[in-house]
Amino acid sequence: MALSTDLEILNRVQRDVSGCFLQYVGDCWPWTTIGADGDKLKSIVDQCVARQCESIRLMTEYLAPRQTRVEAGAFSADFTDLHYVSLKFLIKQLISTQSRLVEVIDRMRTMLPSGDEVLEILEVVGRNERSNLAALKACGS
Repeated sequence: MALSTDLEILNRVQRDVSGCFLQYVGDCWPWTTIGADGDKLKSIVDQCVARQCESIRLMTEYLAPRQTRVEAGAFSADFTDLHYVSLKFLIKQLISTQSRLVEVIDRMRTMLPSGDEVLEILEVVGRNERSNLAALKACGS
């Protein structure tokens, strides 16, 4: 699908970020065990989720007054196969999905002209998501 406006591009990123695996993991704690040394790992994942929620808030606050619909992403049904496992087990999947999310954001940024307000927002969102990816990779090593 061709995205024709800056708002459509931002809405697409909003949908991808709000429905991503990191958000799901943040919401599914009752079905995830922390495991040995998990308190530190959970703290890092919680920080990543909070940073991502800040990105979602930033995009939503920009989109809401400018268009009639702000799309929230839906979690994939495939995520439910990852209940009742340890957070350490989920790190590899988190890194993989976060890498893909960063790629999507970077690709969407190239579709916008320099100086565009949406480009500035996506630069902030991209920095947040790259920080999340780096934090997750540090946990996975």
